[in-house]
Amino acid sequence: MEEFVTIGRLMRPHGVRGQIKCMPETHDASRHSKLTRVFAIQGEKSTELLLEKSSLAGSIWLLKFVGYDSPESIAPFVNAEIAVPFSERIPAPEGEYYFSDLVGFDAINSKGEVFAKVLSVESLPTVNAFCIRYQGKEIYAPWIDDCIGVIDTEKHTVQMSETYLDLMLGAEK
Repeated sequence: MEEFVTIGRLMRPHGVRGQIKCMPETHDASRHSKLTRVFAIQGEKSTELLLEKSSLAGSIWLLKFVGYDSPESIAPFVNAEIAVPFSERIPAPEGEYYFSDLVGFDAINSKGEVFAKVLSVESLPTVNAFCIRYQGKEIYAPWIDDCIGVIDTEKHTVQMSETYLDLMLGAEK
């Protein structure tokens, strides 16, 4: 099965001609205007949809798909993720990263020694964090300057402060 990248989430029908609101989940708010086809992902099911037209209403995209001409016809796609094939993903802006690209990176200390692997990167309510296995525990290293240093995409490494992580673990004891 082809891999997809989510770029938005469909919300609810808009108007009487089959338009639907979409909450963008991409750093490029104008991305909707460059799309010709997307996939509505609902669980394990994906449906290819061809874009007839799109517009921006505040921070929400209004999308109209070919063959869906009424609120009733588009309603089954409410809450679906809108995705594009991984091959059509646009590059992250300079200095920013797609969380999925950082999974599997080595966590290194200031001496360049590997001490953990990045299991996942999560968006938590107050901070983004790297989930790593450290000292036999799965912990979240907060993506803040005191804990996270240089991210090297060529070497697949993330520099982390072991001192900060030790202090975190000490607070848990």
